[in-house]
Amino acid sequence: MNEQILCRPFPPEQVKTRTGQHGKKLSYISTSAVIARLNEGCDAWSFEVVKNEVIVVGKLTADGIVKMAFGGSSVTKDNSGKELSLADDLKSASSDCLKKCASLLGVGPELYGAPASTPVVQKAQPVMQAPDVGDRLNSRQLASIHATARRRGIGNGQLQALLVERYGKNEPQYLTKTEASELISEWVGANGAAA
Repeated sequence: MNEQILCRPFPPEQVKTRTGQHGKKLSYISTSAVIARLNEGCDAWSFEVVKNEVIVVGKLTADGIVKMAFGGSSVTKDNSGKELSLADDLKSASSDCLKKCASLLGVGPELYGAPASTPVVQKAQPVMQAPDVGDRLNSRQLASIHATARRRGIGNGQLQALLVERYGKNEPQYLTKTEASELISEWVGANGAAA
Protein backbone atom coordinates (compact mmCIF):
# COMPACT_ATOMS: atom_id res chain seq x y z
CA MET A 1 0.00 0.00 0.00
CA ASN A 2 1.38 3.41 -0.96
CA GLU A 3 0.13 5.88 1.66
CA GLN A 4 1.57 8.86 -0.25
CA ILE A 5 -0.70 8.03 -3.19
CA LEU A 6 -3.74 7.28 -1.01
CA CYS A 7 -3.35 10.48 1.04
CA ARG A 8 -2.58 12.76 -1.92
CA PRO A 9 -5.18 15.59 -2.13
CA PHE A 10 -7.64 15.39 -4.99
CA PRO A 11 -7.34 18.09 -7.66
CA PRO A 12 -9.92 20.88 -7.23
CA GLU A 13 -11.72 19.86 -10.44
CA GLN A 14 -12.55 16.48 -8.88
CA VAL A 15 -13.99 17.97 -5.68
CA LYS A 16 -17.68 18.73 -6.01
CA THR A 17 -20.11 20.33 -3.56
CA ARG A 18 -23.72 19.65 -2.70
CA THR A 19 -26.19 20.99 -0.22
CA GLY A 20 -26.69 18.74 2.78
CA GLN A 21 -29.10 18.85 5.69
CA HIS A 22 -29.95 22.30 7.02
CA GLY A 23 -28.39 23.94 3.93
CA LYS A 24 -24.84 22.94 4.88
CA LYS A 25 -22.43 22.79 1.92
CA LEU A 26 -20.67 19.42 1.70
CA SER A 27 -17.59 18.57 -0.35
CA TYR A 28 -17.37 15.17 -1.98
CA ILE A 29 -15.64 13.22 -4.72
CA SER A 30 -17.11 10.69 -7.10
CA THR A 31 -17.01 6.98 -6.38
CA SER A 32 -15.03 6.47 -9.59
CA ALA A 33 -12.33 8.84 -8.29
CA VAL A 34 -12.08 6.80 -5.07
CA ILE A 35 -11.86 3.56 -7.05
CA ALA A 36 -9.14 5.03 -9.27
CA ARG A 37 -7.19 6.14 -6.18
CA LEU A 38 -7.49 2.70 -4.56
CA ASN A 39 -6.34 1.08 -7.82
CA GLU A 40 -3.37 3.43 -7.97
CA GLY A 41 -2.35 3.18 -4.30
CA CYS A 42 -2.98 -0.50 -3.49
CA ASP A 43 -1.60 -3.68 -4.96
CA ALA A 44 -4.85 -5.47 -4.14
CA TRP A 45 -8.13 -4.33 -2.62
CA SER A 46 -11.67 -5.61 -2.37
CA PHE A 47 -14.96 -4.19 -1.14
CA GLU A 48 -18.11 -6.01 -0.13
CA VAL A 49 -21.44 -4.87 1.23
CA VAL A 50 -21.73 -6.78 4.48
CA LYS A 51 -25.29 -5.85 5.34
CA ASN A 52 -27.95 -3.93 3.49
CA GLU A 53 -31.04 -1.91 4.17
CA VAL A 54 -30.91 1.64 2.95
CA ILE A 55 -28.01 1.71 5.34
CA VAL A 56 -25.17 -0.59 4.38
CA VAL A 57 -22.15 -1.72 6.33
CA GLY A 58 -19.19 -2.37 4.08
CA LYS A 59 -15.74 -3.85 4.49
CA LEU A 60 -12.80 -2.62 2.42
CA THR A 61 -9.67 -4.78 2.41
CA ALA A 62 -6.61 -3.08 0.94
CA ASP A 63 -3.21 -4.78 1.03
CA GLY A 64 -4.25 -6.78 4.08
CA ILE A 65 -5.67 -3.81 6.03
CA VAL A 66 -9.40 -4.00 6.72
CA LYS A 67 -11.60 -0.95 7.26
CA MET A 68 -15.35 -1.07 7.86
CA ALA A 69 -17.88 1.75 7.82
CA PHE A 70 -21.50 2.39 7.05
CA GLY A 71 -23.10 4.30 4.21
CA GLY A 72 -26.62 5.45 3.66
CA SER A 73 -29.08 6.83 1.20
CA SER A 74 -32.63 8.04 1.52
CA VAL A 75 -35.30 6.04 -0.27
CA THR A 76 -36.30 7.89 -3.43
CA LYS A 77 -40.01 8.22 -4.04
CA ASP A 78 -42.17 9.71 -6.76
CA ASN A 79 -44.77 12.43 -6.17
CA SER A 80 -47.34 9.85 -5.05
CA GLY A 81 -44.97 8.43 -2.41
CA LYS A 82 -44.23 5.21 -4.31
CA GLU A 83 -40.65 3.91 -4.01
CA LEU A 84 -38.82 4.31 -7.32
CA SER A 85 -35.87 1.96 -7.10
CA LEU A 86 -34.57 0.45 -3.90
CA ALA A 87 -31.72 -1.03 -5.95
CA ASP A 88 -30.56 2.46 -6.92
CA ASP A 89 -30.83 3.59 -3.29
CA LEU A 90 -28.71 0.62 -2.19
CA LYS A 91 -26.18 1.41 -4.92
CA SER A 92 -25.98 4.98 -3.66
CA ALA A 93 -25.57 3.80 -0.05
CA SER A 94 -22.85 1.35 -1.17
CA SER A 95 -20.97 4.13 -2.99
CA ASP A 96 -21.21 6.31 0.12
CA CYS A 97 -19.92 3.38 2.20
CA LEU A 98 -16.97 2.68 -0.11
CA LYS A 99 -15.93 6.33 0.05
CA LYS A 100 -16.10 6.32 3.86
CA CYS A 101 -14.09 3.07 4.08
CA ALA A 102 -11.46 4.51 1.73
CA SER A 103 -11.29 7.70 3.83
CA LEU A 104 -10.22 5.52 6.76
CA LEU A 105 -7.17 4.55 4.66
CA GLY A 106 -6.36 8.21 4.03
CA VAL A 107 -8.21 8.80 0.75
CA GLY A 108 -9.52 12.38 0.57
CA PRO A 109 -8.77 13.60 4.13
CA GLU A 110 -9.21 17.21 2.99
CA LEU A 111 -12.91 16.47 2.43
CA TYR A 112 -13.37 15.60 6.12
CA GLY A 113 -11.51 18.58 7.56
CA ALA A 114 -8.17 16.83 8.09
CA PRO A 115 -4.95 18.29 6.70
CA ALA A 116 -4.17 16.76 3.30
CA SER A 117 -0.68 15.72 4.39
CA THR A 118 -1.88 13.80 7.45
CA PRO A 119 -2.16 10.07 6.77
CA VAL A 120 -5.25 8.56 8.34
CA VAL A 121 -3.90 4.99 8.29
CA GLN A 122 -2.69 3.97 11.73
CA LYS A 123 -0.74 0.74 11.33
CA ALA A 124 0.06 0.43 15.03
CA GLN A 125 -3.56 -0.49 15.75
CA PRO A 126 -4.53 -4.11 15.25
CA VAL A 127 -7.32 -4.95 12.84
CA MET A 128 -10.25 -5.98 15.01
CA GLN A 129 -12.40 -8.95 14.13
CA ALA A 130 -16.14 -8.37 14.15
CA PRO A 131 -18.06 -10.39 16.73
CA ASP A 132 -19.99 -13.49 15.65
CA VAL A 133 -23.01 -12.65 13.49
CA GLY A 134 -25.48 -13.43 16.31
CA ASP A 135 -23.74 -11.06 18.73
CA ARG A 136 -22.82 -8.29 16.26
CA LEU A 137 -24.42 -4.88 16.70
CA ASN A 138 -27.07 -4.14 14.10
CA SER A 139 -27.04 -1.36 11.50
CA ARG A 140 -29.46 0.77 13.54
CA GLN A 141 -27.17 0.62 16.56
CA LEU A 142 -24.16 1.54 14.40
CA ALA A 143 -26.05 4.45 12.80
CA SER A 144 -27.25 5.59 16.25
CA ILE A 145 -23.72 5.58 17.65
CA HIS A 146 -22.40 7.68 14.75
CA ALA A 147 -25.37 10.08 14.77
CA THR A 148 -25.27 10.57 18.53
CA ALA A 149 -21.50 11.08 18.47
CA ARG A 150 -21.95 13.77 15.81
CA ARG A 151 -24.70 15.49 17.85
CA ARG A 152 -22.48 15.41 20.94
CA GLY A 153 -19.54 16.86 18.98
CA ILE A 154 -17.48 13.69 19.35
CA GLY A 155 -15.12 13.36 16.39
CA ASN A 156 -13.89 10.08 14.91
CA GLY A 157 -10.62 10.25 16.84
CA GLN A 158 -12.39 10.86 20.16
CA LEU A 159 -14.88 8.07 19.46
CA GLN A 160 -12.05 5.71 18.58
CA ALA A 161 -10.16 6.59 21.80
CA LEU A 162 -13.31 6.06 23.87
CA LEU A 163 -13.95 2.66 22.30
CA VAL A 164 -10.34 1.52 22.79
CA GLU A 165 -10.36 2.66 26.43
CA ARG A 166 -13.71 1.06 27.30
CA TYR A 167 -13.98 -1.99 25.09
CA GLY A 168 -10.51 -2.52 23.60
CA LYS A 169 -11.97 -2.01 20.12
CA ASN A 170 -10.91 0.67 17.67
CA GLU A 171 -14.09 0.96 15.56
CA PRO A 172 -17.78 0.93 16.56
CA GLN A 173 -18.66 -1.84 14.09
CA TYR A 174 -16.64 -4.25 16.26
CA LEU A 175 -18.94 -3.76 19.25
CA THR A 176 -21.32 -6.48 20.36
CA LYS A 177 -25.05 -5.77 20.66
CA THR A 178 -24.66 -5.50 24.43
CA GLU A 179 -21.72 -3.08 24.22
CA ALA A 180 -23.52 -0.94 21.65
CA SER A 181 -26.69 -0.86 23.77
CA GLU A 182 -24.66 0.14 26.83
CA LEU A 183 -22.99 3.02 24.97
CA ILE A 184 -26.23 4.25 23.38
CA SER A 185 -28.09 4.07 26.72
CA GLU A 186 -25.36 6.08 28.39
CA TRP A 187 -25.68 8.79 25.74
CA VAL A 188 -29.48 8.96 25.92
CA GLY A 189 -31.07 11.28 28.48
CA ALA A 190 -34.02 10.36 30.67
CA ASN A 191 -36.46 11.93 28.19
CA GLY A 192 -35.22 9.77 25.31
CA ALA A 193 -33.35 12.58 23.56
CA ALA A 194 -29.64 12.37 22.94
CA ALA A 195 -27.78 13.78 25.92
